[in-house]
Amino acid sequence: MSKPDHAQAPTHRGGSIERTLAGQADLRILPVIREAWHLIDGIKAMVIGGMLLVYAGVVVASLLLGSVFGVDRESLLGGSISQLVVMMIVYPFVAGVFMLGLRRSVGVSVRFEDQFSYYRNLLPIVAVGALQSLVTFLGFLALIVPGIYLMFALSLAVPLKAERDLPITECLILSVRLVNRKFFEVVVLTLAAVGLAALGILSLIGWIWTIPWTLMMLAIIYRQLAGHTPAEGAAPPGATGRIEL
Repeated sequence: MSKPDHAQAPTHRGGSIERTLAGQADLRILPVIREAWHLIDGIKAMVIGGMLLVYAGVVVASLLLGSVFGVDRESLLGGSISQLVVMMIVYPFVAGVFMLGLRRSVGVSVRFEDQFSYYRNLLPIVAVGALQSLVTFLGFLALIVPGIYLMFALSLAVPLKAERDLPITECLILSVRLVNRKFFEVVVLTLAAVGLAALGILSLIGWIWTIPWTLMMLAIIYRQLAGHTPAEGAAPPGATGRIEL
C-alpha cells in the first residue's frame, strides 16, 4: 500500500536563504533521511525511467560522435568534444530531476516530463556545472583537501541556477556560503545518500528504491538551506532572483 503524500513524513518542510545565512538553518541528519524515505513513493518509476533515458542518450551520442562524425575520443580535442556533449545531455537532466525532487518535498505534484524541462535553459545550466567542475578540479590539483571541500561546498550551485536563475558566479558563491553554515550535516547526508545509491546498485535491484531516496535527501538538503519559491517550487527559466551576497 502506497503512503499518502506527507502523511507519515516528519514536519521538516523548509528554510530560506536569509535564515541560513543568519545561522538559523534547520538541517538535521536523521529527520532528513526519514522524510526522504517517506517521499519516494510515486516518483520511483519517474526517476528511474528518466535516468535510463538519459543514459541511453549518452550512449547514442557517444556512438554518433565516434562512428558518424569521426571524433577520436582518445585525442585531446575528441575527448573535450565528447565531454562537452555529455555535459549538455546530463546537466540539464540533473537540474530537472533535482527540481522534481524539490517540488515533491514541498507537496507540489510532479510529472515525468518535469525532469526534462531544463533543456530549454541548457547553456546557463551547463555553464554553472562546468564552472563548478573546473573549480573543484583546480582544488584537487592544488591540494586534495581543498578539492574535497569544494566538492561539497559547491554542491548547491546547479540547483540554485535551476530554481532561482541567479548569475553563474553567484550560484557558486551562494552555494559555498549556504553549505558552510551546515557543512558537517551536508557532508554526512551527502555521503549517506551516495552510500545508499551505491549499496542499491551492488544489490542489483535495490537501486530502484535507493536512487529516488538519494534524490530526495539531496533535494531536502537544498530545501532546508535555500528554501523554495512558493508558487511552483521553482522559478521559471529567465526569472531572476538575485540575492545580496
